[in-house]
Amino acid sequence: MWIAAAFFAIAVSAFADLRELRVANYNVENLFDAEVNAPVNPLTGEPADAEWSADSWRRWTPARYRAKLARLAWVVDRMKPDVLVVEEVENAAVCRDLAAEISRTYHWELPYVAHRESRDPRGIDVAVLSRYPVRKVSYKSRVGRRGLLAADLDVDGTTVTVFANHWKSQVGDARSNIRARTEEAALLRAEMLARLARDPDAVVIALGDFNEDMDGPAITAGLRPANDRETALASLRVGPDGLRPYNLVGDIPEKDRGSYFYARRKIWNTFDGIVVQPRMLLPLSEPGPAWRVGEPSQTVTFALPEMRWGDDGRPNAFRRMRKYEAGSGGDKVVEEGAYNDGYSDHFPVLTVLRRARE
Repeated sequence: MWIAAAFFAIAVSAFADLRELRVANYNVENLFDAEVNAPVNPLTGEPADAEWSADSWRRWTPARYRAKLARLAWVVDRMKPDVLVVEEVENAAVCRDLAAEISRTYHWELPYVAHRESRDPRGIDVAVLSRYPVRKVSYKSRVGRRGLLAADLDVDGTTVTVFANHWKSQVGDARSNIRARTEEAALLRAEMLARLARDPDAVVIALGDFNEDMDGPAITAGLRPANDRETALASLRVGPDGLRPYNLVGDIPEKDRGSYFYARRKIWNTFDGIVVQPRMLLPLSEPGPAWRVGEPSQTVTFALPEMRWGDDGRPNAFRRMRKYEAGSGGDKVVEEGAYNDGYSDHFPVLTVLRRARE
């Protein structure tokens, strides 16, 4: 499952002649600062961020927080997104810290942040970091879960609506989780269709960690996406109720799609996705949205060799873990509680939008 470095062929957008827009999604895996200052987690009776401190089992310190920021900034610099959706951030402050690290070290600017506090027991949220001004933010809150964040961005005189998602995890009862994700998928579909009812040519793009494969039961039932371009375009002829948003992960060769590796079962998953309204698939020369989807090769699961770990090439995470003796097959522990200075347990997904001809 080794992924080619096709992203090097993607031109970086410039403000002077903005013809391309690079959009990415990245679950950054528990980006917490080292201060205990969050509300109480009702499941534990302790602050939601209590485990992210020097005294907890995670041994999370300001130095480790800074190291995590530096590792994530390295990844973001190599993607150079104009718009970046992130999951598993503690608050707006850590988003600003990440943006500052990217700016200071690599001079890539993401100065605008859209964020709202969720009601997730662990205190993890979604956010949008952008090179372009955020004109409006709306948020659909959910008890005990991450909500649905929508940010309207002003991109070179056009409005780009970005939905940030982090759906219910697969931890716990499978049926209950599928019901929860189906509700989240249906809400996203309703919000997308509401905007398209006002303007069929609206630029609407939904990114996130959907915690389900691209053809999973909740996504299929609730969002009703197409996983190929032809089906999405054909849905334009059947009216709003039959509209099929397109998951751009379908553009990625199947062997390269995996963004998350379920270690216990040794299975690659396509949890992370980028979903667009189908009119964004129309040719650049036809009337339609101001921004269109690029060539299929311009959507990638972004996984450089440094971001991989082990023989299976799984994401190289930043976390406290056991170290095993080489060749012992995981039977002999060399060190308990060692820190693996990776990046995240997810790979980002990246696409390029192109400006339609006026």
